[in-house]
Amino acid sequence: MSTNEKTNIQLKIERYRNRQAAARFEAMADKTGSNCVLVNLPDGTMATVEVSQESLIDALKYFESIVYGEYSRAESVELILRLYISNLSMHGDKLTEAGNAFMNDLIKQTVMMAKEQGIDGEQTVH
Repeated sequence: MSTNEKTNIQLKIERYRNRQAAARFEAMADKTGSNCVLVNLPDGTMATVEVSQESLIDALKYFESIVYGEYSRAESVELILRLYISNLSMHGDKLTEAGNAFMNDLIKQTVMMAKEQGIDGEQTVH
């Protein structure tokens, strides 16, 4: 694969990552009028989390790094693109039901990681 093809693929992933983060952030703001979400954690506790579009992008990048660590580069790119595309509506401006579930789980996993690192109380996910 040429350098130009690799760059185009990375730009495509970035575009879908940004669309997914924007769709989740806008849906949250439209629904609640806030950028805070309440997350139910597996241990039965709840956490109020302030979420920004940038923090969603960072969480998606972290997810991508996990995928790149588990699969070959070619497989990772295919899996990430397929997932991101399927998470968005046909027009790319709203999350599908599966996309909402994925983003909710991503936020939950991020909060759980922060909690494991000893961050308590109201949190801003970065």
